[in-house]
Amino acid sequence: MRVLVCLAEHAGEVVSVEQLLDAVWKDVVVTHHSLYQAVAGLRRALGDDPKNPIYIANVQRRGYRLIAPVTPAEHGQIAASPHRESAPHVDAGSAQHPEVIATAPRSHDRPAAVQAPVEPGPRLRSPAINGVAVQPAAWSRPAIVATVVAVLVLLAGTSAYVYLRRGGERAPETPPAIHSLVVLPLENLSGDKEQEYFADGMTDALITDLAQIGSLRVISRTSAMHFKGSKETLPQIGRDLQVDAVVEGAVTRGENRVRVTAQLVEASSDHHLWARTYERDLKNVLALQDEIAQDITEQIRVKLTPKERSLLTQVHAVDPEAYDESLRGWYWWNQSQFTPEIAWKALDYFQKAIAKDPKYALAYAGVAVSFISLGISGGLPRNEASPKAREAAVKALALDPSLAEAHTALALIKFSIDWDWSGAEAEYKQATALSPNYAIAHFWYSNYLVAMGRLDGAMKEIERARDLDPFSVSVMWWLGQVLYHARRYDDALRQDQRGLEMHPDNAGFYAAMADVYEQKKMFAEAFAARQHALSLDNDPKVSALGEAYKRSGYRGYLLKQAQVLDQADDPAYAAHVYALLNDEARAMSALEVAYNERQGGVLFILTAPELDSIRSTPRFRDLVRRIGFPQPPGDKN
Repeated sequence: MRVLVCLAEHAGEVVSVEQLLDAVWKDVVVTHHSLYQAVAGLRRALGDDPKNPIYIANVQRRGYRLIAPVTPAEHGQIAASPHRESAPHVDAGSAQHPEVIATAPRSHDRPAAVQAPVEPGPRLRSPAINGVAVQPAAWSRPAIVATVVAVLVLLAGTSAYVYLRRGGERAPETPPAIHSLVVLPLENLSGDKEQEYFADGMTDALITDLAQIGSLRVISRTSAMHFKGSKETLPQIGRDLQVDAVVEGAVTRGENRVRVTAQLVEASSDHHLWARTYERDLKNVLALQDEIAQDITEQIRVKLTPKERSLLTQVHAVDPEAYDESLRGWYWWNQSQFTPEIAWKALDYFQKAIAKDPKYALAYAGVAVSFISLGISGGLPRNEASPKAREAAVKALALDPSLAEAHTALALIKFSIDWDWSGAEAEYKQATALSPNYAIAHFWYSNYLVAMGRLDGAMKEIERARDLDPFSVSVMWWLGQVLYHARRYDDALRQDQRGLEMHPDNAGFYAAMADVYEQKKMFAEAFAARQHALSLDNDPKVSALGEAYKRSGYRGYLLKQAQVLDQADDPAYAAHVYALLNDEARAMSALEVAYNERQGGVLFILTAPELDSIRSTPRFRDLVRRIGFPQPPGDKN
């Protein structure tokens, strides 16, 4: 009611979201969601279609406007609407105040383009709406209340056509087709910035639940978080992510309770489709997350398989303190600037969660991915990190076989450490089957398929990951790598350049471009890109390498790299350099080091273009045989 009163006070003018929040919720901390729900409620009460409104128009990026004709009149003298012979009389209760009647035009009298932005004029200007003059200067609060009452009374008369067909039946609203959505970061309304991890964790959980639905494309966390605090409109976000709908909301956490407000919005029109508030005890928070996901699936009318329905309706219980520690762990693990220090911090929280609830499967999955990250980033020797990661992943799956995160962690261990090719693929397939929208699983499965020489399959998996997580640096970079391994050099360059447009300070894209330039014999460009990558990484060798290039060109540059390169630190790249120099002996020696230490770089030798000069040699073929790849070199199927 207060929202409608505020709109009537400024009838015909655009009232901004901030104005409405200040007027209706003064001295109360709320988000825009409260206003959206209020407007949605008004539209339902008035039978107003937001796509073709006759009462309240949405002016994108600005606010709302009451567009129904509003006529002020003295008490007892209700002006007749031009669209009907008489209007009902509504007594405001005081003869000294004018009354205001808003009338609904018939559909054929509806003004064109009512949602077009309109610049608000001076406060005392009398706007003409549908030919009816409005005189707002003399309005008072009782008069505005009369406006509201009059509008509601008119629902029984002149606006009946909104509800009824010609045959007298209610016209059913055809829901929009929704095949894709994004869950935007839930807003933290707890009044404590330290609770940000909790709101982010609830966002992640909702994404994870919805990601299990195979017929729905759900944007992954990384790309969703890109819009945290964004000022972009929902239609623009929808276009950026190419989704049909947006889920947004807020989280308020008390000592033992949590309240979540969620709403579903059609992205293209900013049309609010559904909203609901949930409140539960913290120990039932997992069931709450599942309930929200179930409600959303019902609203978008997505068809669930029996298995998907089972996963969404599982009954979960977790110790609230363990849940809190686990959320803190995932908060740190998801940091964009991932370092060994952050991995240790995440691991500590996951281990605390397990200490409080030894049956909490997701916390074990967190332990597994933390140890894997420590092994990859150098925070822990791989031969120490891998057994601990495997143990945690196996425990997680024993407690909950439906965890895609744990299947992916186990797949990565089987692939990169055990060299169990069939076992790794089985785990990747299980992960993507359980959670078809889990971009990380598609990303790592693509890595596996490149290693196996199955480049067509690798391209499909990384393109799926890109569709789910278009703002992920890792996904963008690996897509370029798949194109590079497929010898699609121009496409690879374009992909790396797109990555740099979004992440101009990322050294990985420059190094990838240098690899492509080398294969295209564009050595000046390769030198520039390689030096830029080294500079961004603050590599002390950059000056010496630059001098070598000036003296002896790109071959001199490569020879200097070979001289200063620490082969033990990165034997796979050492093999890269020696192969470009046609030094088979040293290239193979470097690959043998990578093989003996089971380093990740040796896994991709089947299709690596930089190794083409030594690919047909007996030593190279013998190494491929010992690694035990199931596909022969060059097989791209």
